[in-house]
Amino acid sequence: MKKVMMSLLVSALSVAGVYAQKNTVLVYGSINAESQKQVDGSKVNSFNFSPAVGYQFTDNWTAGLTLTTGSMKGPTATGGESKTSTFAVGPFIRYAMPLSDIFALYGQFNADILSGKTAGVTSNGFRGTFFPAIGVNMKNGFALNFSFGGLSFASQKPKGASDSMTDFKFNFGSGAGFGISKNF
Repeated sequence: MKKVMMSLLVSALSVAGVYAQKNTVLVYGSINAESQKQVDGSKVNSFNFSPAVGYQFTDNWTAGLTLTTGSMKGPTATGGESKTSTFAVGPFIRYAMPLSDIFALYGQFNADILSGKTAGVTSNGFRGTFFPAIGVNMKNGFALNFSFGGLSFASQKPKGASDSMTDFKFNFGSGAGFGISKNF
């Protein structure tokens, strides 16, 4: 039950933007915090912060920059403590299709350069993410946004290693997010 409540909290804090208004600046981001108690009584804590800003150069297209920073702390298999820090930066492109004056459907693609450090070992790589969402246009440039899954691929190579680690995720309909955005 705690995991469900934490997931709902994280989803409620997630922020994303939707309704493209020509010649405006879109600001959005997300804050995620999680604490898990393991079977052995230890805890795993994580935190991520991801602000983004974009320029809406037509009524349908927005381009911008995302930044993500995060940390995680938890136990190791040998009983010690492991700390991980992550950083990502990259451009995004979004296409929004208004369905009415109130509703819009949009798809966004993010391309990030990744950097991280776990137990003193650094790694670098890249990630590409696509996700669809629905937005509800409110007053004064605010919008409520609802995402429902996505597709992502990431590849990272630890310093000194000969092989890369890859991660592919496909989760349409299995996860949902909620957010608020603001156009200036």
